[in-house]
Amino acid sequence: MSLIAKENIQSEYPQVPTGVHKARCVKIIDLGTQKQDYQGDISWKKQFMIIWEIPEYTNNENEPLTLSKFYNLSLHEKSNLAKDLQSWRGKAISSSEKRGFDITSLLGDACQLNVIEGKNGRPKISNVMKIKDTDVSSEQIIPSFFFSIAEYQKGNKEKFNQLSEGIRNIILKAKEFDDTDHGTSDMNHDTNVPF
Repeated sequence: MSLIAKENIQSEYPQVPTGVHKARCVKIIDLGTQKQDYQGDISWKKQFMIIWEIPEYTNNENEPLTLSKFYNLSLHEKSNLAKDLQSWRGKAISSSEKRGFDITSLLGDACQLNVIEGKNGRPKISNVMKIKDTDVSSEQIIPSFFFSIAEYQKGNKEKFNQLSEGIRNIILKAKEFDDTDHGTSDMNHDTNVPF
């Protein structure tokens, strides 16, 4: 009798390769007011994330791969959001848009993503760019989805329960939950989503 050790070969989850890819905005998630620590200087900023589908690449279930990017909810000219919006739409942000731009209007919009290798070899979005109308060939596959902390606080927990555990944990750290009667233990009882 013997005990044999072998190389453990695990199938790696497919990733979007580096380069420029056609994509479509499919999810916008309100992350609330998150704590920022820049060299010991603490501040709180309203944040959200955008998730794009890249239909050219699929996972093992033949679903499109996705990439996401976090943003501060600010249209200051030096903000990442302002830069990406201008590049994505191919035009400057108007003065009326600077007074109030509905981020959810981006759901379903096509673009090109310039993907680079980020930390730990994971793909990272470096630029969001305008796509020619003639290049928009594929239909949206993943249904549009918007999560709002304000709706959750009103008792609408269905969309929260559809989020991944990692995203739920980020949301639960938001300042909006500091002064509410929704303790994190209460929130976790409603989350029946698998990892």
